[in-house]
Amino acid sequence: MLQAIHPTSHSLKARARLWLKRLMWPGSNWVSRDKSRVVRHFLTGTPETPVRTLDCGCGNAYFAHEAVIRHSHCLGITIHDWERRNCEEMRDYLGISEDRMEFRSARLDELADEPAHRGQFDQVLLLDVIEHIMDARATFRQIHGLLDEDGFVYVTTPDRDWQANADRIRVTRVEDGWHVRNGYTMEQLEAVLDESGFEPIDRLRFGSLGSIVVTQIQHKLFGRLIDPLTVLTFPVLKLISAALAPWRRSHTIFVLARKKRAGLAGR
Repeated sequence: MLQAIHPTSHSLKARARLWLKRLMWPGSNWVSRDKSRVVRHFLTGTPETPVRTLDCGCGNAYFAHEAVIRHSHCLGITIHDWERRNCEEMRDYLGISEDRMEFRSARLDELADEPAHRGQFDQVLLLDVIEHIMDARATFRQIHGLLDEDGFVYVTTPDRDWQANADRIRVTRVEDGWHVRNGYTMEQLEAVLDESGFEPIDRLRFGSLGSIVVTQIQHKLFGRLIDPLTVLTFPVLKLISAALAPWRRSHTIFVLARKKRAGLAGR
């Protein structure tokens, strides 16, 4: 098994970039910062019995890392080679071994077709992914086959009624990387899960007026400079977000669902 690269193997410039990226985790996207609270609900294992986690659409490796620090062995998959490379770079910077946090360029359906992975995961993370996929039921059936008995799936997706960026088109007609639907209502998401062999067991809404105001500042004022300007103004943006946090405005919904036992799963 390949061993993790020690952080000192990175150049000084690369280490500074990764340090800043780590400091900004879960990222410059303020909506993602809100939904990151879902990590409190991840399963916790032990060094002797780690939780087996699959992270579908591994992003910047934040959620995979949160699973690992809760004693999980995590496999992250993505359809983008650049995203996999970025995740591996961050893993190596953190000094985590590949056998604890592995990343692959792979599609979910490909993974689900491999017999070695069927029933091999205790929890599957599907965070802000399902709104990009046309056939949600097929995706959840694939996840169902990958989960062990009583396994959990964690699903976040935009609240369909969130009206941010309503002045431009928000969906596309094909799976081209953008949304094919503007999220779900809670009832729609739970119904799809139930039809796909899952029992929804918990639900949460994330968002506040503060995060929505900050998001509008980022998109309407910062434009193409959203990342550098967010870094430069981070303390101010965080203050705005905190000051307006008491006013709840849902932009993301979360459903935790358990795999139904054999014989009870929906067909």
